Order: sequence, then structure tokens, then C-alpha cells
Amino acid sequence: MVKINILLTGATGLTGTLFLSNLADQNPGSQIYCLVRPTSDCSSIKRLNLNLSYFTGDSSKCETWNEILAQYIPSTIVHIASIRHVPVILDSLKKAQKTPRLIVIGTTGVYSQYNQYAKDYKAIEEQLIQYPGHYCLLRPTMIYGSHRDKNLHKLIKFCDRYGFFPVFGSGQCLLQPIHADDLAKAILHVLQRPTIQGTYDLSGGSIVTFRELLAIVEKQLGKPVRPIYIPLRVGIWSATVAEKVLGTKSPVRREQILRLQEDKAYPHDAAQPDLDFFPRSLEVGLRQEVELMHSQGVL
Repeated sequence: MVKINILLTGATGLTGTLFLSNLADQNPGSQIYCLVRPTSDCSSIKRLNLNLSYFTGDSSKCETWNEILAQYIPSTIVHIASIRHVPVILDSLKKAQKTPRLIVIGTTGVYSQYNQYAKDYKAIEEQLIQYPGHYCLLRPTMIYGSHRDKNLHKLIKFCDRYGFFPVFGSGQCLLQPIHADDLAKAILHVLQRPTIQGTYDLSGGSIVTFRELLAIVEKQLGKPVRPIYIPLRVGIWSATVAEKVLGTKSPVRREQILRLQEDKAYPHDAAQPDLDFFPRSLEVGLRQEVELMHSQGVL
């Protein structure tokens, strides 16, 4: 049995499950501690060929980390859950006077001028830079790859059901989504190479416009997907009104429309040699996702 002294957050999420699956393939029997919520469904990871132990709590709460660190000090913390929990982790580690290696999953949303959390992300990254131990920050772009993603999965289902998709503005903004399994493999690569540190942007193998994205979805579904162009001002006004009337139940938010006007393509040149990072193309990834959705009866 290979023992890997790590503590993992986000283990039951899409990326976390794929990370553990890749780890089980490469190092079966590895011993991993997972921090999970009391309501987490662990069935998908319990079936893996790993020796999993669990801490129950909330990675956003200092009480959880203080309790864990009082009884267990990992050599590495792999934090896949929200980057907004990082300040709490850093504070608890400082109190415990411990400096395990940190592998943190952030977001390229830090670059956005519209993302409401962008300023928070920047401030958190500044704190992480000051960490006295070793750290590696991975910033993925939009993540996709299964029914558990919150992005392209919904778009594919909508296109399949209705045969069209609304496009706010010109639809010429650039996108570079990353498949969740490519991100999971990158995390595992970092874990296995303790000398890797610093910050890496992780993007997919294809840069496409939103129009081109819809064309790829149309091809993979094998049925027409008609883009319905909506003037940007009309879209922003409609979303603003909908948010005021429907609140959190609004189908589209003003911020979402504004962010769709931003280019979200980021080079991953640094990650290629350091992380052996060569992500799949969007066409391949979407074909795999559509096939998965068909096999699961989603489409």
C-alpha cells in the first residue's frame, strides 16, 4: 500500500472525484484523508481502490480546521473546495504553527472585471503568496465534463431540448473551457512532484467563440441548434428586471451576460512543461460529454 499523507477537500465534487479516480489508477491503495460535509454523498468515491478516511465538517469554518489540526497534520493539503475558504485555512495553520504544502484550486475568474468575487480572489491570492510554506495555485477556466458541471451541461441540455440558444451581443467572445478530468490529472501531477510550486493558469485545448461553441454542440448532438441573437442592452435590461422580480430564481443574471462579453481564453504555456499538461480539444471533450449524457439517459 502506498501511503500519501494528504488531506483533501472537495472530494465528492466533480473534480475531486476524478482526482481520486486518477489517483486510484496510478497508486491503488493510497491512504487519503477527506474533509466532507455531514450531508456529502461519498458513495462514488467509496468504490475506488483507495484507503479513505474521513473528517466531517465545513472547510469554510475555522472550528473544523482547528479540530482537525489538533489531531492530524498532513504533509499536503489539496484544497479543491472554494478558494474563498483559504484565509480560514491559513489562519488555522498559523495558529497550529504548521506549514504543510498547499495545492489550491482557484479560478481565472480573478481576471474578470465583472465577477463579483474577483476582488476577493485577488486578496486571497495575495494572502497565499505570503504563506511561509510551499504552495501551488492552479487557476482553471470554465470546467465541464459531466452532468455534475454547472456550465456546458446545462447548455447542452437546453440546446437538445429546444433547438436554439440565446446569444447576448455578438457572440464573438473567446472561451477556452477545461475538461474536469484534465484538471484532475494536473492536480495529481502537482501532488506527485513536490518541487512544483507557484501559480499556473489551466485552460482547455481549444479557443473558440461562443458562436463556435454552439456549432460544436450542434455537431455533437446531430441536430440543429439555432443561435437567437439578443441585443446586449436588451439582455442586460431584461436580466436586471428579472433579478429584481425573481431574485435568486432568475434564469439569467446581469453579471452572467456581462461576463459573456469578456474573453476568457488564457494561455497554459507554463503548465505544459511543468505539469505535463496537454488538455483535450473542446470538440473531443464535448463529444465525450454528449456520449456520457446519452448513456445516462440525460439526452
